[in-house]
Parts: sequence; C-alpha cells; structure tokens
Amino acid sequence: MKNNKDTNIQEKKVLVKKRKKRRSILSFFIKLFVFLIIVGAGVVSYMIYSIKKETPTELIESYSPISPSVIYDINGNQLDTIIVENRSPISINDIPRHVQDAFLAIEDRKFRTHHGFDFVRTGRAMFLTLTGRRREGGSTLTQQLAKNAFLTPERTWIRKAKEAILAIEIERKYTKDEILENYLNTIYFGQGAYGIKNASIRYFNREPKDLTIAQAAVLASLPKSPTKYSKIENAVEREQLVLLQMRNFGFITEQQYEEAKAEKIQFVNGNIKNKNEEEQISTSNIAPEFTTIVLSEVKKILKVADDDQKFIFDGYKIYATVDLNMQNAAYKAFNSNYNMRRREKLNGALFSIDPSNGFVKAMVGGKNYKKGEFNRALSAMRQPGSSFKPLIYLAALQKNMNMSNVMEDSPLTTPGWSPKNYDGKFRDSMTLAKALEISNNVIPVKLLQFVGIDAVEKIWRDSGVVGGNFPKDLTLALGSITTKPIDMALFYAALANGGFQVTPQYIYKIENKFGEIIYEAKPQKKKIFEPEDVAILTYMLQNAVNYGTGQSAKVFKNGKLIPMAGKTGTTSDYVSAWFTGYTPTLATVVYVGNDDNKSMGGGMTGGAAAGPIWKNYMQSVVNIENYNVGFFEFIDDYIKRKDLTLREIDLKIGLLDTDGVDRRTALFKAGTEPIEYEGKFKGGILSLIHISEPTRPY
Repeated sequence: MKNNKDTNIQEKKVLVKKRKKRRSILSFFIKLFVFLIIVGAGVVSYMIYSIKKETPTELIESYSPISPSVIYDINGNQLDTIIVENRSPISINDIPRHVQDAFLAIEDRKFRTHHGFDFVRTGRAMFLTLTGRRREGGSTLTQQLAKNAFLTPERTWIRKAKEAILAIEIERKYTKDEILENYLNTIYFGQGAYGIKNASIRYFNREPKDLTIAQAAVLASLPKSPTKYSKIENAVEREQLVLLQMRNFGFITEQQYEEAKAEKIQFVNGNIKNKNEEEQISTSNIAPEFTTIVLSEVKKILKVADDDQKFIFDGYKIYATVDLNMQNAAYKAFNSNYNMRRREKLNGALFSIDPSNGFVKAMVGGKNYKKGEFNRALSAMRQPGSSFKPLIYLAALQKNMNMSNVMEDSPLTTPGWSPKNYDGKFRDSMTLAKALEISNNVIPVKLLQFVGIDAVEKIWRDSGVVGGNFPKDLTLALGSITTKPIDMALFYAALANGGFQVTPQYIYKIENKFGEIIYEAKPQKKKIFEPEDVAILTYMLQNAVNYGTGQSAKVFKNGKLIPMAGKTGTTSDYVSAWFTGYTPTLATVVYVGNDDNKSMGGGMTGGAAAGPIWKNYMQSVVNIENYNVGFFEFIDDYIKRKDLTLREIDLKIGLLDTDGVDRRTALFKAGTEPIEYEGKFKGGILSLIHISEPTRPY
C-alpha cells in the first residue's frame, strides 16, 4: 500500500511539473506575442510618424490645380514652358447629380460616407494583388485627388501611405462637394482634355449640364486609361460597366439603366485621332528637339503611364543636359551653311555629346525639324561611308598592328566586288597612318580581311549601339552599314574619353513643385577599349584633320589649333556626307543628305558638305566664354608613364624619318616603335613591309 501511495505522489508531482512547464511555455509565448505586438505597433507608429513628417499636409491650404512645368537648360536658362491648354474649371453646382454619380459609382461609391480612406476596399485590393488574381485599385476618390495634387506617380507602399494621410487631411479641411469639384476639374480625360467641362465639350460638344446618363457614364470611363478608352469602341464597352454599377448601387433606376444602356453613343468627330500631346502643349520653339525627347524621358524616369499625361505638367522643374549656347551655335551652323540655304531639299542632323558623362549638349533634328517633327539625329538611317573606317583601324590596333605598319595599295578582287580608291589610283604601298589620313579605300578592306568582321562588330556593339543589321561582307570597311548619327556619336565619344562607353543623357535633374529633387542623373562609364589603342587611333585621326581629308573642319582658339580628331565620310554617288569628330570635351557628328536618299551631286563630300558645319559649330562653341577645350589626358598620361612613345616616321615606309619628307609624328606602344632609319634601306621597301597582304581568310 505504501508503494502505491508513493507512486501516486510521484505521478502527481510529475503531472504538476508538466502543468507548470506548459503554463511557463504558454506564458512565454503570450508574453512574446504581446511583446511583438507592442514592438510592431511601435514600428508601425514610427513608420506612420516618419511618413507623416515627409507628407506635405501643410500644402493642402495652398493647393491649386495643375500648374505649368518648366524645362531649363543645364545652366538654368529657360527653354520651354509646358502648360495644359485645355482646362476650364466649373462649380460643382454646374455639374448635374447624375454626372457626379457616374464617377462615384465606378471610382468610389462610399465617397459621401467615408473619411478619406476605405479600409475594406484597400484590404480587398491588397488581397487580390498579393494573391495574383488581378490588380485592383483600392484608392478612394479623395486619395486619387491627393496623389494628383501632391505626390509622384510611383507605385510604392510608402506613396500609398502618404496618399492615405493626405486624404484624411483633405477630408478634414474640405467638404465633400469641394473635394469632388476639385477632382472633376483636374482629372485627365484624354485627347488633351482636363476637367469635366472640357471633356464634355471635347467628346460630345455640350456642357456638362446637358449630358445624358449614358454620356456621363462614358466620361466616367475615361480616367482609368484615357488613351485606351478615348477610342469609342473601348469607351462603350466600359460605359456598360459604369451603368451597371450605377444601377446596382442605387444611383439610377432600372428604367433609367435600360434607357441609358440602349442609347447610341457617338463622339463629335468619331474616334478622335491621337496626337503627340507633348508637342501640343509646348509654348516655345527654342529647342523643340529637346522638348520632345525630354518629355518622353520624364515619363520613363517617373514611370508614368503613357496615358497619364498629368504628371508632366504639374509644376516640375526639368533641367535638361542641353547647353543653350551650344544649341544656338548648332542651329546657326546649319542655318548659315551655304549648301543648306541654297538647296531646298538638302537636310541633315547634328548630335553633340559630352564624352565624360553622356550629357547631350546640342542636337539638330533637321533644318526644318518643327515642321516635320522627324529627328534625323536620332532616327535617320544612313550609310556613314568612310567615317566608319576608324572601327576597322581600331580592330587592327587591338591585334597589335601600329601606325608604321606598311600595306600594299594594290588591286584587290573579292567575290562580286573590287574596291577602288576615291580617285581611282593605286599608290603601291603606305603606312596605316597614311592610309587613314588620306582615306584610302583598298587598305581598310585588306585590314578587314585580316581582323575579321566579328571583331569590328564587337567594337560597334561595345560602343552601345543596339539593333540594326550588321553587314557580313567586306563592303563594311567602306561604311556600307546603315546607321544613325547618334550611333556614330557613341563610338566617337568612346574615343574622346579614352575607351569608355557612355549612355546618352537628356535630363540631369528634376524638381517637383515643392522644390524637392526627385531625380538626378548618375552617369556611368564602362571600359570597352584599351586606352593605349584609343590613344594611337586618336593620333591617326588628328593627322586626318591636320593634313588629310578633314582639313575643312579645323578649329582654332587664340590662333592655335585646338586638340581635335575626326574623319570625313562620303557614300557612293554623293548620297550622304559626314564629319565625325571629337575634342577632349565634346564628340560631335554631322550628317548631310537629301531625305529621299538621292544624290546630292558631285563634290558634296564629307569635307565639303559636312565638315564646314562641324567647324562652324565647334568654332562657336570654343568661343563661348569660359568654355574649356581641354586636352586628351589619357594620351598624355600614358606618354608620361612611358607606356606610349612618340616617334617621327616616314609615312610611306614606316621607318624613322631623317629627311623631313612625308614626316609625321606617330604614337607607339612601348617596345613596338621602329628603330631603323629610312636611309638605311635604299635598295627597296619590300623587305620592310610588315604586312603586305593579310592572308587571314574571311
């Protein structure tokens, strides 16, 4: 009996211990749960406090509907004002109840009872979005007004939180009628129409007070996607949904629903043709090429939908990369050019980019860009001719050839084609330095056979050029590729900066109407070429300007030739003419040609047609006060480090010059420079030829 009693006592003790342990564990988890709730509440409270601090609630008092945005150049000079032309606010008393109800039915049926934020609707929208079922808007009408009036369009939870805080503040300060009036007067309806009055006139040619229920339903459909629903077939489809909502929520009777449903909807002019609204709302012709692309870039940067035009008009200060002084210099160079003035059909383009950061400083889309709105600098597809040859020479330098290598200028036959020089003559042999200087045609074709087309395409793509076909035959050496001025500028910019790819930038800063910087450009450079190779090619292209085909583009400052390099380009039958060149601080491409791709006539070479425009532009630029021409630092650095060396060579035979005839300063990688003098081998030159006929098959 005693044993049984002891056993029972032991069991009870164990049971008590287990119960205590369970209570202890339960107590721990309860405490942990309470702790987490307290911490979570604290975190949420702090987040709300922080967000509220950043939310411009004090600006509600001074709220005004959409204000103009202004575009400035990089120096703060005003380029353009972007305004909403089609906006006429009206009183809520002039908007019939059925028109108001159409918007409430589809946008916010609880508008007249909530306090700015609908928890149920927001929760439902979050659930549907997170579960991937569909994306559904959870914002009340007041939240939409808050977003439109005070916030940027990005879709983030922080922005949604700010939106909710502002909505509550708006509801506290304004009546429901005042909020609805502001909303209906500022919402965008597509086709340039802001506000219910202008939308009513735009689509139905009548005042809001005269709108039928069906017409009101159509207008209520538009703000969701103005571009999509401004097409009548889409608008009518969504109109039926609005009418159904109006009936289901008691805004209209069954009879009114059936009558409205049966009403045939017609826009004033049928489907209204979509227009480029960015051009419509510009108030200046100072730099229309930049206004167009800047507004397009703003929408990308702010992640604004194409059909949400409102945000680009709402009090932004947009600082473009363009320099107005340079832009005016570009216009002047084009407009004052003799050929451009006397040849009505002749056109062209200019694209000028800062190689250090990719900032586009000047751009001419054509001599009459505003009339046709076709930007040739960004879109004209043309063959560049000889201005493409530097890519071939760079590929050769990458394969350890140098300026003194000698090649034969002799007839070459390829399948279906035999390249000839500009004047039809052959000059036996010459250095690569000489060949590029005089724009020889045969030698770059032989070089292309040696380096391979793939090597040249890699250079082209590494420069940042995407898309477009790349010829897979030897005509590529003479520029048979079809490309755009901006593409050529990207390659030459990479030469100007010592071998780094840059991305074109058109905007360097955006401020919202509250003075906050919401975007600032962060240019990035990517190394794509070895600086030593670029330095040598730059030396060759400097000689092309100083002594060769590019002499018409020479630019001087204070009587001295500025550091510059470049190449002319002329296509067959004088269809296109180019000058592509660069200084240490600017890479600029000029293209000239007829829009119909017909011949410009004899003599319209790159040197004669494009070179003078380039020269006049750059001459004006270097004369701008405080403009820094600069110098090719990467060349000087490598020379100082003795990684590169300078030698005076004979252009024909590539040996060290002694007599001063055909002498040029050449740049070499250390250890590759010639050591023999030209007088040593008077018996002939064939033994000196480093590469006479490249034997690498293509």
